Amino acid sequence: MARTGTAMPGLGKGTGRKNMLERVVAIVTLALAIVFAMTIDGFATLGNFRVILSNSASLAVLSCGMAVVIISRGLDLSLIAQMIAGATIFGILITNGVPAPAALFVAIVAMIVIGILNAWLIAYVEIPAMLATLASAMLLVGLLRFAILRGEFLLLLPKSDPTVAFLAGDILPGLSVPVVLMIATLAASWFLLARSTAGKIIYAMGDNFQAARLAGLPVRTTLVVVYVFAGLTALVAGLIMAAASGAVDFRTVTNGTLLFDVILVVVLGGIPLRGGRGSVRNILVGVALIAIMRNGMTLMNVTTQTQDMLKGLVLLTAIVTDNYLNPRDAETDTVGDL
Repeated sequence: MARTGTAMPGLGKGTGRKNMLERVVAIVTLALAIVFAMTIDGFATLGNFRVILSNSASLAVLSCGMAVVIISRGLDLSLIAQMIAGATIFGILITNGVPAPAALFVAIVAMIVIGILNAWLIAYVEIPAMLATLASAMLLVGLLRFAILRGEFLLLLPKSDPTVAFLAGDILPGLSVPVVLMIATLAASWFLLARSTAGKIIYAMGDNFQAARLAGLPVRTTLVVVYVFAGLTALVAGLIMAAASGAVDFRTVTNGTLLFDVILVVVLGGIPLRGGRGSVRNILVGVALIAIMRNGMTLMNVTTQTQDMLKGLVLLTAIVTDNYLNPRDAETDTVGDL
């Protein structure tokens, strides 16, 4: 069960140095935005703000799934592979004339099955989350790329398809579909963590898994909820990215750094890797910093390699800071290791 003084579910509360990383990142984000606004032409414009929102939508959606997993004291390395898998299933079906609602239903069912598989390996077979989801990611990529795409890296989507056009377009002038999906996912994450019974159990599991289990809480069933939710967020992110680019690119899994960006968002936002604490507010703080960094560096024509190097440095700094702010104790040393 939750220890005395631990943040309440979904509210993002806490005291002392436990909230320090979140506060520092929020201040750095604001300072960075001010510096970019003063030094980069076109940064402080409404149009660029909309670009930042749209470009960060998939990252925010994925971060919601990863945050819920990490709060439960887990880790999902298959998240990007699931994103590609969901978009591939949806893309193949609509390309072959299957109506969009039916294609979306099949993709949702597939993500639920993958989430249940991950949870079963972790909760019932008792394989460490990191190893189970890494194996799941390799299985998904291999199965889809070689058995379905015949070794190709790209699956092109018909941009003329009404569903693809809708996902890449605007619901209202200035309000894009990706931003609406991002807001809906953030709201669903808030409800899961702050207002549901499963959310209370997620926090208890992350705080002390053994105590939660000994108290009779349905920890195995809750892990199914956690990993299915992560899979559904991956599907939403996959649809956003595929519609925007007009293709599903498997190199996002094999060569990309998106998974590290997601972990970076969660850690920078102030959600400890040891679980037990965190909220949607933390996700927003982390996404804001990464989105502003990426946009500013892109406008400054900073190379992708340099951006990756800087993000890696920031991630390393954040993990070291998290380790300092959330040190191991006798309780966390013995349970829930990834």
